Amino acid sequence: MKVVSRSAVVLAASLMAASPLSAQEYPGIWTGLYAGAHTGYGEVYDEPAGFDVGGGLLGMHLGYNYQIGNTVLGVEGDYTGSWMEDGAVDVDYLASIRARAGYAFGNALLYGTLGYAWSDVSTLGGSVDADGLVLGAGVDYKFAPNWSARVEGLQYWLEPENGGGDFDVGVVRAGVSWHFN
Repeated sequence: MKVVSRSAVVLAASLMAASPLSAQEYPGIWTGLYAGAHTGYGEVYDEPAGFDVGGGLLGMHLGYNYQIGNTVLGVEGDYTGSWMEDGAVDVDYLASIRARAGYAFGNALLYGTLGYAWSDVSTLGGSVDADGLVLGAGVDYKFAPNWSARVEGLQYWLEPENGGGDFDVGVVRAGVSWHFN
């Protein structure tokens, strides 16, 4: 009986040593602080006002993720300079602070994001600040231990502070991030 008990203990210890750690014991590859740069294309449009202006984007982002099993929760802030302009309308920049929630498939992370956004828009009547909601989705892929690449789409619904008409901005961008973990 002692031999069976010892064998069972040795077998159980061997199985535990061979099995992967649970999410509570290891934070996962997506946990930690990250910073990066992104580029892309955006289009600002307002049907009632009759404008539809597109152009390039270049920006930076900073965030923090926490992985629990395959679930990844995080927060990210970004600032993006814009070349969306046509002489009558010029979006100088877009910025946001967003919550992120996603699901990790090994080195890939599919996520959705929602948050607060603000911008500065210049028109023939002067410059005006605008703020509102941003919603989006994307995929990050860790191609090296501390590096990931991303593609994401974001939709902004912004309202000028002077009470003028709302306008929408659609953005598609790609980027790279350095993870400090």
